[in-house]
Amino acid sequence: MHAITTLARKDLTLLFRDKFALFWIFAFPLMYALFFGALFAGDDDGARSQIAIVVVDEAGTDESAALAERLAGHESLRVLTDENGDSLDDAKTLVRKGDCAAYVRIPPGFGGSPFRMFGGGDPNATPIEVGIDPSRATERGFLQGILMQTMFRGIADAILDKEKMTSEVDRAIGEIDNAEGLDAVQSAVLKTFLSSLRSFVGEVELETLEAGGPGQAFGDGQVSFVDVTRASGATPANSFEITFPSAIVWGLMGVAVSLAITLVRERTHGTLLRLRVAPISRAQLLAGKALGCFAMCMIVIAFLMVFATLALGVRIANLPLAVLAASAIGVCFTGLMMTVSVMGKSEPAVAGAAWGVMMPFAMVGGGMIPLIAMPPWLASVSNVSPFKWGILAMEGAVWRGFDLVDMLLPCGILVAIGAVFFGVGVAVFRRIDG
Repeated sequence: MHAITTLARKDLTLLFRDKFALFWIFAFPLMYALFFGALFAGDDDGARSQIAIVVVDEAGTDESAALAERLAGHESLRVLTDENGDSLDDAKTLVRKGDCAAYVRIPPGFGGSPFRMFGGGDPNATPIEVGIDPSRATERGFLQGILMQTMFRGIADAILDKEKMTSEVDRAIGEIDNAEGLDAVQSAVLKTFLSSLRSFVGEVELETLEAGGPGQAFGDGQVSFVDVTRASGATPANSFEITFPSAIVWGLMGVAVSLAITLVRERTHGTLLRLRVAPISRAQLLAGKALGCFAMCMIVIAFLMVFATLALGVRIANLPLAVLAASAIGVCFTGLMMTVSVMGKSEPAVAGAAWGVMMPFAMVGGGMIPLIAMPPWLASVSNVSPFKWGILAMEGAVWRGFDLVDMLLPCGILVAIGAVFFGVGVAVFRRIDG
């Protein structure tokens, strides 16, 4: 055991003397986490989650102004305004430049009948126009629902306005008198109904309907929203709790590549031969390399997590599970180190092969492209990457609220990947060593 720990200390000492390697192991992951954590940080007022739009009111009516006001007051929208007023061309320019998601144009003639969205009013009237980037399908669906909601609110207000409701009934009766192709029986039935409705509107106090009775408004009770928070009761995860698990895996990738290069350097410079003639076995030699790599992985994880906790307020929801996740990730990257160290006969060859293996893992495993932004086929491919399972394991301990059962899957996969790669590396090393 003394020989194994001595070999591990030797590798750690040499690694800490390599300033270029230390940059990729400590500095780069820290820069990655700080940059993307600041980039993804949400605004305090929630503006980042709102859809930015521009409202172009070309109608200039009370109804159009009320619609614009309701849109501006919606919690899911952020209406951009211009002191000089927004023209349609200006609105289109803002959408093209990406300064806002869409524009809403209220055309001339908007107003009149509040029931025009059901087919009433002028059949030749121009509908409300929404200009949006065709690639923003999600925002388009949200915006369509919000517009329907605000327009229905306008109808509800109109129904509670006795004068407006009476004028609408009178207008409908006049249209029946002028309608073509409507026989006398149908005309009489419709006029009788509308006359009764007019009498009802004139007699009932519509203002009393606004308060409502013990029942629910239309649509209420059909959907219920429930807040789901972390089981530990901690505050919601900040952006750094999301970026630091990825940064940890980037740092461990630097450890694996650097130690793989040191192993091939010892082989090419004769150091490995001198170690082989020393009173230590091949198993002790490989165990020392593995222990050094695993220890360096633990040092990197501890450094990054302590920094994140003390400087950035990252909270580890379950410390024992975080230790379990760190150990599994360390085993995985120790195995990767052993395999990439035998993928070439020179330092440049091993360095190129190491980055050639690691970078695709990073690209498909969430190190570059967030897992949530991946298309379904790429999300399936990411299952082969240790990056994904390493990030998932650390997130489970930090903010996902994993329990021991939840942690078994990612940690088990990490250990299995590490064991397979370590076995492959040892087999190739023995064949090369003769």
